Amino acid sequence: MRILFFLVLLIFLIGFLFGFSVLRMFFRAILGIPSEPRKSSSNQQKAKQASKKSSTQTPAKKIISKDEGEYIDYEEVKD
Repeated sequence: MRILFFLVLLIFLIGFLFGFSVLRMFFRAILGIPSEPRKSSSNQQKAKQASKKSSTQTPAKKIISKDEGEYIDYEEVKD
């Protein structure tokens, strides 16, 4: 008897949540409210934009010239 009650309650809750979701989408469409972007899709869009920028841009020029700086020979000291 209890199992039947819990199954009916579970089916009712799932139906309620599904109906609420459908109503929410319906009202958003009527009122013109944009849906919230999901984080995973926005991260994917950012990655696509970054790859487009990197492929279209020329590589950055070297800031430090070849004659700047010098090589220093060092010796490692062990204790």
